[in-house]
Amino acid sequence: MAKRYKDSLKALEADIQHANTLALNSIKDDDGSYLQLRLYFSPAADLFSHLFPWADCRIAGSLGLIRVFIYKIHADGKTTMHVHERKASMRQFYGFVFPSIMQLQSGITDLEERKQKEIWLTSYSRKNKPENEKLSDADVEREAECGICMETNSKVVLPNCNHSLCLKCYRDWHERSRSCPFCRESLKGVKLTNLWIYIEESDIIDVAIILKENTERLFMYIEKLPLVPNS
Repeated sequence: MAKRYKDSLKALEADIQHANTLALNSIKDDDGSYLQLRLYFSPAADLFSHLFPWADCRIAGSLGLIRVFIYKIHADGKTTMHVHERKASMRQFYGFVFPSIMQLQSGITDLEERKQKEIWLTSYSRKNKPENEKLSDADVEREAECGICMETNSKVVLPNCNHSLCLKCYRDWHERSRSCPFCRESLKGVKLTNLWIYIEESDIIDVAIILKENTERLFMYIEKLPLVPNS
């Protein structure tokens, strides 16, 4: 238990480093700039880690002791670090920023797109199916259906839990509830613009457009985050 804070901090640092690598290689704004992230620790963070070494560092984040600062590096090499940075909470980082970066990078190549589809199909396959049993065509078609209306309409992906359903069902459900219809994950504060479009192989022609729209959505989200004071 004494190592829990340190271990969770290592995992957080690894996620930040991974996000930076993905953003550097594949996610650029219209002006050619790309995002980079760094961790900020309040002076009280060290005291917290000594007093509560059994606590997950996300608890420190919820108390405002750890933040993720986000800045840009422009095509000419100039950076907005310490000049014009945005700050995200741990919830905002893991709830939107990090999943967005992962989603954008995964759609860059056909190979990664196939990998994502395989992961998705595995995640939603029948739990009682033997691991070595391959999905039949009927199974694949069934997995592509909306879990509510059972139609194969274009689907959207919920930002926190990554469950998917068709847009019509999402709108109908969202009028009655603020939780995921499959796992009850909270959807409070989730807007239609926060939803990702799930890309099927038949939609490959529109991949570039969808990726561009999702990239713009990510940059717009970050621009709405509060500025770091005195930056």
